Amino acid sequence: MTLPPNSLVAPLPGFAARLWSGRPVISGLAVVLIATLWMLAAYNADFWRRALDIFGAEPHLLILFAVGIWAFMMVYVLLFANRWLLKPFLIANILIAAGASYYHEAMGIIIDREMIGNIIGTTANESWGLFTAAYLRHMLLLGVLPSAAILMVRVTHPAFARSALQHLGLLALCAVVFLGAAFSNYQAFSFGVKASPGMRQILHPASTIQSAVQYAQMMWRAGSAEFTPIALDAAMGPVARAAPRPTLTILVIGETLRDQNWGLSGYARDTTPELAKRDILAFGRVETCGTSTNVSLPCMFSALGRADFSYEAASSQDNLLDILKRAGYDVEWWDANTGDMGVAARVPYANYNRAEDPEFCASGECNDGILLMKLQERAGTITRDTVIVMHQIGNHGPAYSERYPEDFARFLPDCRNTDLAKCPPAEIVNAYDNAVAYTDHLLSSTIDFLDELPELNTSLIYISDHGESLGEGGLYLHAAPYWIAPETQKRVPMVVWMSEQFQLDMQVNYNCVKAPGAVPLSQDNFIHSVLGMLDVSTAVRKPDLDIFDACRTPNEVSAK
Repeated sequence: MTLPPNSLVAPLPGFAARLWSGRPVISGLAVVLIATLWMLAAYNADFWRRALDIFGAEPHLLILFAVGIWAFMMVYVLLFANRWLLKPFLIANILIAAGASYYHEAMGIIIDREMIGNIIGTTANESWGLFTAAYLRHMLLLGVLPSAAILMVRVTHPAFARSALQHLGLLALCAVVFLGAAFSNYQAFSFGVKASPGMRQILHPASTIQSAVQYAQMMWRAGSAEFTPIALDAAMGPVARAAPRPTLTILVIGETLRDQNWGLSGYARDTTPELAKRDILAFGRVETCGTSTNVSLPCMFSALGRADFSYEAASSQDNLLDILKRAGYDVEWWDANTGDMGVAARVPYANYNRAEDPEFCASGECNDGILLMKLQERAGTITRDTVIVMHQIGNHGPAYSERYPEDFARFLPDCRNTDLAKCPPAEIVNAYDNAVAYTDHLLSSTIDFLDELPELNTSLIYISDHGESLGEGGLYLHAAPYWIAPETQKRVPMVVWMSEQFQLDMQVNYNCVKAPGAVPLSQDNFIHSVLGMLDVSTAVRKPDLDIFDACRTPNEVSAK
């Protein structure tokens, strides 16, 4: 049955019906043109600032560049928008561009493939922390209202054949304009864009959509890749086999703790007073594999190293946990964070991020104290050589103040607002440093607990996954593309502790390790050093990346 014109508005009151019937009428191609110009103008302020910096001295180049970008965006919209999907497509792109532009302009965040992974992997509690009043205002003004305007207008289309011809003709014309503008002075445009790192990733919404497609492709390739076992020769060496008591090693993986605020690395503020009193090995300025958890975590547990790492390759072969398990160690992963990023896929896994505990989980999301409590409960049952990974929530932002109990608010006033731009820089640093100090306390308490287990050979290694930006240069949080990321996101601390029994039974010369060489460390050293410390024999271990290799007692005796 065909409805008569305006039948849908018949139930509305007279005024509303007249208002609805009097909506503006506009052609589909005009909507595409206006929406494209709106997206380029409203959501790409930094993009155009950079273009002005690069080409502003030569106005003709700037105009050509702007025309080319407009034509490119028109091609993008025309390729996917048709008479049936026009409004949904434009509204979706406007909302995506509005969200991406807010976080880029307010926090300097670039929505690349890795950031898409972070968004998908974040917890509900972390997501709520990002829905600030400023974000909601931005989305209302630059997302909801333009979307409502598109929804309200009446879009007209010619007959199908004529409409298709016009659509294809405009698409071809825009493609020609784009190519003509690009190749009119390709060398200048290519050099200019390359000279501004990340510029291609802040053209919203096209760059954000591209990043989402790249993430989907990465996950598809990872899921379809054939799994390849490695280190099939892994076995405990003679020292580990001869040890008179079981070994318990704790691998603490920190979260977002940068070396620049680590007291043991020379930070002006003493954020590590308790660890400074322990007999530990402290390594600073360790270079990370990535600037986000979903890159650094699988990378540091992989044998690939940063130079050869890809998520697809790492997920399709054994990692450190699999090798330790094959060698004869019991391996477990305990999480107080958002997940293991696939690293613990083949070992027992427990997540305590949302555990019900009034002491450590008062805000709904647990702090890292729950991991120490679980260790205290578990240690008495360990009778075999065991490795437990404790993945902390650490200094994960922007809610730094939720990462430590109230009595650890030592540096005051501390920022209590998840909209970091609302806090003075000093208060952000205070909250961040309080979380660092809480990590110092937990690591020290864990070491003290392990040292009181005479029936076990105990040891601990701590390393953070990546660093953090606290507003330096207008940049907040982490996950900046590695090639443009500041040092604050790429340098982290590492701590090693071994009980005297562990040193004796596993034949590690602690004093030798305390005098490390001048070669800087990176997360590439992690897997090989853990294998070396636990005396796992395998061709996969690279002695030159094992910080303990030259400090095992048999090696020293042989050298002498």
